[in-house]
Amino acid sequence: MSAGSPWAPMLPVAMVGTDRQPGPLPRWPGEVGEVMERAAQSAEHPANGLLRAAGVLAVCGLAGAQGAAWTQAVPSPAPDDAWPPVPEGPLRSLIAWSLAEGPPRLVQWLCLQLGSAQHRLPHTLLPAALDAGRRSIALRAVLLPVLDQRGLWLAAQRDEWRYAAGADADTPDAQRWTDGSLEQRREVLLHERRHNPAAARERYAAALEELPAKERAELLAVLAEGLGPDDEALLDRLRADRSREVRQVACQLLLRLPTAAHPQRATVRLAPLLRHERVLLRKRWQIDAPTAEAADWKADNVDAARPKHETLGERAWWLYQLVRQVPLGWWTTHTELDAPALIAWAHDTDWAEALLRGWRDVLLAAPEAAWCNAFLDHWPAKYLRDDPATVLALLPPAARERHWLRHLGQGQVSVPGIVQQVLTACAPGESLSRELSERLVEAIVPRVGGRTFADDYALRSLLPELCCALHHELLPRLSQLAQQDELTPSMGQTLHAATQVVAVRQALHSFITSRTP
Repeated sequence: MSAGSPWAPMLPVAMVGTDRQPGPLPRWPGEVGEVMERAAQSAEHPANGLLRAAGVLAVCGLAGAQGAAWTQAVPSPAPDDAWPPVPEGPLRSLIAWSLAEGPPRLVQWLCLQLGSAQHRLPHTLLPAALDAGRRSIALRAVLLPVLDQRGLWLAAQRDEWRYAAGADADTPDAQRWTDGSLEQRREVLLHERRHNPAAARERYAAALEELPAKERAELLAVLAEGLGPDDEALLDRLRADRSREVRQVACQLLLRLPTAAHPQRATVRLAPLLRHERVLLRKRWQIDAPTAEAADWKADNVDAARPKHETLGERAWWLYQLVRQVPLGWWTTHTELDAPALIAWAHDTDWAEALLRGWRDVLLAAPEAAWCNAFLDHWPAKYLRDDPATVLALLPPAARERHWLRHLGQGQVSVPGIVQQVLTACAPGESLSRELSERLVEAIVPRVGGRTFADDYALRSLLPELCCALHHELLPRLSQLAQQDELTPSMGQTLHAATQVVAVRQALHSFITSRTP
């Protein structure tokens, strides 16, 4: 807030409160100042007087706002929209609330649903939608289609919205690649990758010199689609990219090519550290960490210098980096142990954290269901500080739900903990099964009606977003949440948001099903 803002005189007392800074409010000039003074003096308490004065100032500010003069040439008219708008009525009001106050997951779900039904946002909501896309990069890919032609035209008129301008939807792929937004380039590359992987790889490689680091990394990840041995040369070259993020993505993709030279060299480097030795009456595997750095590590993306914030010791740090370059399949083949046995073995070694962190990194880069289940059955929380939701997200929905249903039955993970995992693992637009939704609703609704809900900050913060993911047949059981007595303002706000999410989903579901033949 600038010093010249009419709000500036009010800021000191508003920040510390009228109890700590008593006394009359500053005086504002003119007729507006007179109205503010009368409004403040008519209040019984100084705090109410401050709020009344702020209300007068806010209303007068809106009433007196003036648009900036347009000094440029009048832009060309917007092309005609391709899709019909959402019809007038309550649904539009609910969409307006979603764009202004709804959880990001709801806005993404809403855009996906409208796009699938081939309906666009009404013109009056385009500024709010473009603002929502400015705040959330994750929203942009699903937002662009429902903006339609008028929205894309509007985006080109304001710098803050130019992320959406790109190229017209009807523009040929070649021009969308060169002139489009990042989302449009990603879409072009993914489409081409699915139909002609070699052409997509060449398109990406030809643009490398022009792309900033962030776009090089994000578009490189698209090559995971249709990845094959022919991609190795490009990936190997990008291991030396000047951007660390690009180098990481290249190494992760190479892990999906076990016969590539880079993971093969990592395997040769690691194998001598793993020995099958007799201990007492039986043989078991032993592993040791490197005792000194090797001259060829740097060329293969192994950093000898341990970061200052790293919890691993120097040798464990080296071992961790070697482990995360070796495909998981090598471990099961070389040791003839399955994933659960290897994880149990790792716990008994002196290098448990280095092994488990390295395997977790490889798993995230090259998912394998057996390793996912092995980790999730006995999550090594002592060594992995992140939430198991990142591994759960690698499994198909039905497989990951089996873990949550089991935890709900066993009570080993708190309900807010499971809800957090659900929301982290489920992509926006993805709905839970009816069975899991019912179990969650049965666990949550009694809590919402209980006395402890006021102090259950974790569940309260997650509830509106969870309502975005529950099965739609369970939504009626949540539509009355806000109709309770003795709600605190913050609880009322939370439950109002949850019931609004339910109302949005029910209204849009009803609209779409009514138009389905």
